Order: sequence, then C-alpha cells, then structure tokens
Amino acid sequence: MPNAKRARHKEARRQKIEQERRQAKRQRLMRRIGVSVAVAVAVVGSLLLIKSNLSTPLVTTSTVATSSTTSTTTAVSTTTTPMAVGQTQADALARQAGCPSSTSTRANNLQWSKAPAMTISTSKKYYADVVTTAGNFTIALDPINAPKTTNNFVFLAKQNFFHCIIFHRAIPGFMVQTGDPTGTGSGGPGYSFADELPAGPYPLYSVAMANSGPNTNGSQFFIVTGASGQSLPDSYARFGQVTTGQDTLVKLNAAGNADPSSNGVPPLVTHRILSVTIHN
Repeated sequence: MPNAKRARHKEARRQKIEQERRQAKRQRLMRRIGVSVAVAVAVVGSLLLIKSNLSTPLVTTSTVATSSTTSTTTAVSTTTTPMAVGQTQADALARQAGCPSSTSTRANNLQWSKAPAMTISTSKKYYADVVTTAGNFTIALDPINAPKTTNNFVFLAKQNFFHCIIFHRAIPGFMVQTGDPTGTGSGGPGYSFADELPAGPYPLYSVAMANSGPNTNGSQFFIVTGASGQSLPDSYARFGQVTTGQDTLVKLNAAGNADPSSNGVPPLVTHRILSVTIHN
C-alpha cells in the first residue's frame, strides 16, 4: 500500500513537471511570435515610410483632386474630435477675415498672362509677415540668390493674391504646401517662370517653390517642416527662411495627413493664409 501511494505521488509529480515544461514551451513560443510580429511591423512601417517618400511626387502642383478639400469640410460637420474642433476654429477665424465659409471655395480669380516685371532691389532685405488661421510667422526673403522668385512672391503678396488660400497639402515631418487659389493643387497665377535652384540643402523652415517640372514656378510654395523635407533634391527654387513664428509651422505640421496613401491631402485641419504683408 505504501508503495502504491508513493507511485501515485511520483506520477503526480511527473505530470506536474510535464505540465510546467509544456507551459514554459508555450511561453517561449509566444515570446518568439511576439518578437517576430514586432520586427515585421517595424519593417513594414519603414517600408511604408520609404515608399511614401519615394512615391510622393515630392512637391508638385498637379496631384490633388478638387474634391479633397470638400471631404475635409464634411468631416468637420459629422465629428467632434479635437481635429474637428480645430477645423471649426480655423474656419471661424477665416470667416472673420472675410474668407469664404468653405475651404473648398476658390479664394480668388486673379490671373496674369506673364510673370511680373522686376521691381525689387537685390541690395535690399525683404520680409513677409504671414498671418494664418494657425498663427503667424515671418519669412526672410532671399533676393540675392533668388531674385526672380522673390520678386514674384512680393508681387503676388502686394496684389493680395494669397488672401484666404488654403494649405491644401501637409505631410508631417516633410512639408506644408499652399499658394493655389483653387485649393486643388493644380492652380496658379496664370503664368510660369524659370527656376532659381539652390546650391545647398533645404534647412528646416526654409521656403521654396512647388512645381510640376523644370521652369514651371507660379504661385504655389512649400515650407519644410521636417527631416524628409531637408533631404529634398535641389529641384525647387528656395527663396526664403522662416525666422520667427516657427511654432505656427509646428501646428501646421501637426495638422498634416500622415497616411502614406494620402500624399498629404487633405490635411486633418485645413488652415488658410489670411494675409501676407511685405516690408523691408
């Protein structure tokens, strides 16, 4: 009888040890699966980021559908998320400045048949004070290295061309883009002019012309808001640098659309330029 009892205890210990062994094996397997999944997610994320940068036409003026900004307005009316509140506040500021109620409404119909004549002096310093629904910032323009581009920007600003124009495209960590009166990404002032390409990189918060190819500059421009923008090829006329109000650019960057398939359109909050004032 004692022998039978010892046998039962021995068998129970064996079963317990076997159960613990199987449990430990399952835990090791789950840890390996977890690590594998984490690595896979990281790799996919990197590929998506790289793909979004490579497949993005970087800074073009003809890739955005007209309906994109309309969808932003619809989203605001059907949700109470923080971004929707941000859109409501941005639209209220725009209306107070005399802008259309909808971000999808064309800002103006100003058009010219040719680029403006040179009126600025390369020996002077020019600054642009930009007021937006996200805040204000100042651009130090570069008439020495980009005289035609600076002259064009000064001309358009003095014509009140940028009033109510939206930031139609924004990619966090890359750039924010504006300057199209149609808000579609395919509009401009009716003319184009030649490139003045930089010799160096695009520093953070530098300002450059958007284009759809060589020598197709018009009114659209972008501001670099992150590392991806700083590594752009020298294919865009750089004509300024934001010197104050960088916190506004942080807000515009945060309102961007990070979905790789969106190409930054529409932003989560569609902000607008309310005024651009030139002084020297």
